[in-house]
Amino acid sequence: MMRGVVFLVVFYGGVIWASPVRASHDSPERDFGKYILQGENDTLIDCESEIMVSNVSAWDIDEFGNTILVEANQLKKYDIKRNLLFTQSIKTVGKITKLDARNPMKILFFSEDQQLVGVLDNSLTFQGENFDLSLYGLSYVQAFSSSFQNNKFWVYDQDNSKLELLSINNQQSVKIENLKSLLGFNEVTQLIEEGNFLYLFDKTKGIYKLDNYGNLIDFISIQTGTYITIEKNIIYVLCGNQIRAYSEKEPIPLVLTLPKSDIVQFKKQGAFFYFLQKNKLSKFSFKK
Repeated sequence: MMRGVVFLVVFYGGVIWASPVRASHDSPERDFGKYILQGENDTLIDCESEIMVSNVSAWDIDEFGNTILVEANQLKKYDIKRNLLFTQSIKTVGKITKLDARNPMKILFFSEDQQLVGVLDNSLTFQGENFDLSLYGLSYVQAFSSSFQNNKFWVYDQDNSKLELLSINNQQSVKIENLKSLLGFNEVTQLIEEGNFLYLFDKTKGIYKLDNYGNLIDFISIQTGTYITIEKNIIYVLCGNQIRAYSEKEPIPLVLTLPKSDIVQFKKQGAFFYFLQKNKLSKFSFKK
């Protein structure tokens, strides 16, 4: 079995720093390289200069590689070369805690402070009226995810233990009551719809995989994770200075050991990893 060894190359203050990153496996019988990277011969050969940031409360990467983030009281959009394209004040909607840019022409945002969901276009202009969650019998929503179903999104009401699929156009919704009692989790810290499945992440328990009707499909027990991202039904979990990748095709996770331990969030899109640290957002590229 081949073990993948790649190199992280990142710019710090204009100095190129490189360190080997080994893709290890909990069992010598498993090889996850073809799932995590793009092939057995992939190597991380490039890292673009990072965006210097502070007080980022939400961020996402759209399908074109543009970065949309919330920094202090402003929305900002950067192109793939890290040029600032647009800025927009968010004082009227409070602190934005989640951005979902999977549709780059219709970016959804969630404000936990104001219990609002709204829509932005590709220039970060607010579109229409914001969606007031308090009008739908929701007490306190903490977790949010856009849906692949057109104009719909998921919310989880922590106070009432209620999961609901709502529509911007006020169409009929899906509602699942008493979810905490049904599944036995403590608190939903992330909610992600991906590939016709819905994933609930509880940092103290693990990851619950549901179908669109709220039925439990699978559960991954993991108590060391702090953040997850999902791509093509592969679950990537940040655990300290490691990323663990779980695939239903292979029960043993691949472990990528990172050279920095201060990564707080990350995303994966195709051949790219994006890492958010306290004061910078960096992009790492896997290429053949």
